[in-house]
Amino acid sequence: MHLFFAQSRLMTGLVLSVLVAAALWVRISSIGWDGYAGLHPDERHLLFVTQTILSALADPAYAGLSWYEWWYSDQSPLNPHLGAASYVYGEAPLLAGALLARTLGTTDWFAVMPVVRSLSSVVDVATMLGVFAGARLLAGPGSALVAAALYAAMPSALQLSSFHTVDVWLAAACTGALVPMIALARGQGNVLAMATIAGGFIGLAMASKITGVLMLAPGLVALGLAWRGGLTARQALVATACAVLALAIVFRLTNPFAFVGPGPLGVALSQDYITDFTGLADVTASPDFPPNWQWIAGYGPLRLARDFALFGFGPVAALLVLGLWRSVCAGTMVALGVVGVFVALTAISSVAALRYGAPALPALAIALAPVIARLGGYSIIAVLVAALYWGSGMVRLHDGAHPRLLASHWLWALPRGTILTNETGWDEHLPTIVRLQGDERHRWPDHDDWFTMQVLDITDPDTPAKAIRLANMLARTDVLILSSDRQSAIMPRLPERFPMTTAHYDALLSGQACFAPVLVLDRGYPLPFWSLPDHWAQEPWRVYDHPIVRIFLREPCFSEERYAAFLQDALRN
Repeated sequence: MHLFFAQSRLMTGLVLSVLVAAALWVRISSIGWDGYAGLHPDERHLLFVTQTILSALADPAYAGLSWYEWWYSDQSPLNPHLGAASYVYGEAPLLAGALLARTLGTTDWFAVMPVVRSLSSVVDVATMLGVFAGARLLAGPGSALVAAALYAAMPSALQLSSFHTVDVWLAAACTGALVPMIALARGQGNVLAMATIAGGFIGLAMASKITGVLMLAPGLVALGLAWRGGLTARQALVATACAVLALAIVFRLTNPFAFVGPGPLGVALSQDYITDFTGLADVTASPDFPPNWQWIAGYGPLRLARDFALFGFGPVAALLVLGLWRSVCAGTMVALGVVGVFVALTAISSVAALRYGAPALPALAIALAPVIARLGGYSIIAVLVAALYWGSGMVRLHDGAHPRLLASHWLWALPRGTILTNETGWDEHLPTIVRLQGDERHRWPDHDDWFTMQVLDITDPDTPAKAIRLANMLARTDVLILSSDRQSAIMPRLPERFPMTTAHYDALLSGQACFAPVLVLDRGYPLPFWSLPDHWAQEPWRVYDHPIVRIFLREPCFSEERYAAFLQDALRN
């Protein structure tokens, strides 16, 4: 492949700089995707914990603590696991965001959110630079630039870069570990230095999300390939020791409250830390946890592969995979090892969310560099145009026209005293926090007691009492709100468990329940000139930044008695 931008270091550097600037601009421009209403539940949890940390840092009661006590004591006010508090993510992204906000003097919720989301964008651009570095080792600077652009346009990479969650940090740290692993497998660079750097980044990956420990597997592959290439057994052992030591030090420093202490040498795991993660395991395995129902209702590996191909890697990268069989070398084997372990983790997990495979995205972009190197100039242009076109769908999704924001604006035009009914506490209620035209501040749902709010608790078990309650609440409501299809698309797929709720949704969505649809917002995946329906894709991909919102008005024909009898009949049958 001969590309003009690969002819000199200067030209490569200039093109890389433009790519970095463009990727950062696109990402920073997208961070207000929800009007800063905090519509991602995982992110919202991190923000709540961040607020607690910022309050502790400003509290005069803690002014006498030394930095040692702040960082190395399990009783530190910074500890997100302390006491009744629960935190099941890595501490490095949390603490980095909180300390950056503190440094900038931002403490208000709506001021902190753009700061920490911008930090996620910067971290993801660092991942792109890691892709360039790794791909350059495999196929030279020209292919590396294309690989970096390919990663920058991947839908899930773009999506995650707008969230203050740990996944973007995990992907960055894993990429940081992968680059020296590739060098080690190819016999490039100082063995001990490469092993130490890789180990340090694995420690940071674990401090971002505990699944970063999976990077040990491709690390062993890299070491095995280096041994096959001439590394002695003694060198391999010393390199392993250096990697493990670096991992332990970095994890201890950047995930400090996993340990009891005191001090950095206190490495016994904290009971609060253990309790948080065992509690998480119990919740994710529970059939009574509504977010688990989408997986219980059936998802499967073929659907996961489809969603990864379309909305994880993107179809361009997925098609380029077909050329890998001619391009396997030591470096690509290590990169594909990263892809393999994180895709496998997602596939076997009880929660098969695409974001769990985030480190696989940059790893695949790196592995594709030799495939890109075999393409001609026109093919390269086609790859870039197609990848950017597909990625633009995510950029358009994050343009601020969030369905829940639009629906909230619509609801606030209703008269005072309107009775609004939401479905469940397991989903976002509408109206959400929103800033209306002319408002100086965000408006909360209970503003000025404008609305009377009800919640159906539709996720409760189907019982005769639930049938009576639903009919009664629907008879009293003016507006019925489905702020997503988390219930309406999932519960009917469990008809033996929810026969009555299935009948309710059948009647509601077919127009037989005497509720008229007045607003339906479904953005799909809005590519230029074509909006691809994605209601069939997995829920975590859709419901945070582009849920399907439906609003219904009760019609005069609705009868509480008839509807209660209808629901009870469905329950009996």
